[in-house]
Amino acid sequence: MKILKTKGRKDLKILIGTPVHEIKDYCIERWLENVAELMKVTPAHLLLVDNSPGLDHVEKVKGYLKRNGVKNYKIEHFEVINAELSPDKSRSVNVEISQEMIRQATLKGDYDAWFSWECDQIIPVDTLNKLVDLMKIGNYMMVVVNSWARTIPGELNANMGVTLISQAALKIGWFLPFEEGKISFDLADFYDVDETMFKKRVLKAGGNYVEVYGAVEPIYHLDN
Repeated sequence: MKILKTKGRKDLKILIGTPVHEIKDYCIERWLENVAELMKVTPAHLLLVDNSPGLDHVEKVKGYLKRNGVKNYKIEHFEVINAELSPDKSRSVNVEISQEMIRQATLKGDYDAWFSWECDQIIPVDTLNKLVDLMKIGNYMMVVVNSWARTIPGELNANMGVTLISQAALKIGWFLPFEEGKISFDLADFYDVDETMFKKRVLKAGGNYVEVYGAVEPIYHLDN
């Protein structure tokens, strides 16, 4: 089973890919400071997919990137407007579309892996190195490292907020359900539902993954 190419960490081509929205502006600059420090330890490229209304937030984020010295980045923007969706469901759909865009960008760019890292989580700068080690040691296609939920003390965070996903996994799993070539909104009530479906698709196709709590500490899940 092909996981990561057998080469040093500095030679690995890794994409840090993250959906962003103006609702998380309270933590974006703090997070990008963390991103800049991590990229000094483990070189990577950064892809941000902004789904805020209009382009004002994109320009604000560009300012944050400049102040923190992040250069190897790209920002994409899109908006999905559907009057039939509630605001919460609309945000979930946007996250799922963003994740699928990042998946496709990872494959198109021939990256060895996508580092899925939510913009409200602050992590140690050696985290990516640890995930690469775990992936290679266990021959895993995906390593999910989580912490406590942001708003519910004592509850584990079950989504893919800090996750390394190999190219092999991205070829057999995907985000968003489709019906007759169109996006189905039936499973988009919460984006972590689709993340669970992604994991199931990987397993169904013969792949594997591991979820490890406590392997990376501390993880600060920021709240406004």
